[in-house]
Amino acid sequence: MAYHGWRDAIRLRNRHCELMIVPDIGRITRFAAPGGPNLLWENPELRGKAPSDPGRRKEWLNYGGDKLWPAPQERWGWPPDPHLDGSPWAARIAQDGSVSLTSRVSPVTGLRFRRRIALRPDEAVAELINTLANANAKPVEWAVWEIAQVDDPDSAGMARGRGKGFDDGYRAFPDSAAPADALIVLPDRIEARRSPARSYKIGANPSKGRLWAVKDGWKLAIAVPTKEPGSYPDGGCNVEIYSNPDPLRYMELECLGPVRRIGPGKETTLRTSWTLSRVVMP
Repeated sequence: MAYHGWRDAIRLRNRHCELMIVPDIGRITRFAAPGGPNLLWENPELRGKAPSDPGRRKEWLNYGGDKLWPAPQERWGWPPDPHLDGSPWAARIAQDGSVSLTSRVSPVTGLRFRRRIALRPDEAVAELINTLANANAKPVEWAVWEIAQVDDPDSAGMARGRGKGFDDGYRAFPDSAAPADALIVLPDRIEARRSPARSYKIGANPSKGRLWAVKDGWKLAIAVPTKEPGSYPDGGCNVEIYSNPDPLRYMELECLGPVRRIGPGKETTLRTSWTLSRVVMP
């Protein structure tokens, strides 16, 4: 079906929620109640625009929605690998109604992503299996990083962690401090609000990965059902929140898996689930 100018988009829908996938850019672009407001942010400047040749691309195409990157970012800097992000992915609809997306193999990193996306039949829940495969001839060390951009939420939140480097139950990223009025530290969680003036990023290492965002009476909650043992990126973070300033008004809910040594032809996987629910606004 057509969606905002893209052809061959795929919609998953039940009576509680709907999810839109655009294989042309390798993104989930919508998660909402049927006919309701989209909880994911979409860049209006890039709607319907086909990605340019990744081998010649100089700038990052921030389409919005939900995407995958390899972590840690410090190993690749900026911009993201254009062969994996913002390029066409192959799509297949299975008999059970789930959708499989597969990226190309990046000539830069030798990595390939694969996703399985499905809705539970009678719940406002999406289940995602995110897989990173090594197509190199030698072992590599990477983690799966899932990033959902949420449309200018009223607030976002994450569970607090503990341990060295998480003295307040979370970690502020260097050179990315939050304004004093942007964070509320509660006994079990951190509540964050978007700053229109400057960006900031925080991360945590809770035993159960939980992230959420609230907008106009709707709540998107993202969970990592099982925290695998191992070393995590960014000083041990398995959940992170990023706040983007004006004029692009979004916040990011980010889930990370452990860094794995991946042999040739092997893979590592991060499973997440999304839940849509109504909240009572004060």
